Amino acid sequence: MRNNYNLDLLGVLLQLYNLLIIMQDFNNTDILQELQKQDSEYLEKIIAQNQQILDLLKERSEDSGRK
Repeated sequence: MRNNYNLDLLGVLLQLYNLLIIMQDFNNTDILQELQKQDSEYLEKIIAQNQQILDLLKERSEDSGRK
């Protein structure tokens, strides 16, 4: 009978440990998704700003006669 109690207790402890792992994974997944979203948004913004810089440089170059 004592063996059954030990096995039941071990089973409950393993289930709790499994739950903790799942919760950590869930949090990590949320964080990763948010970071990917930010990377995408920042990359788009950086590309747009670089294009504006290139356009300005091209305009100034053409205005000064340097083609």
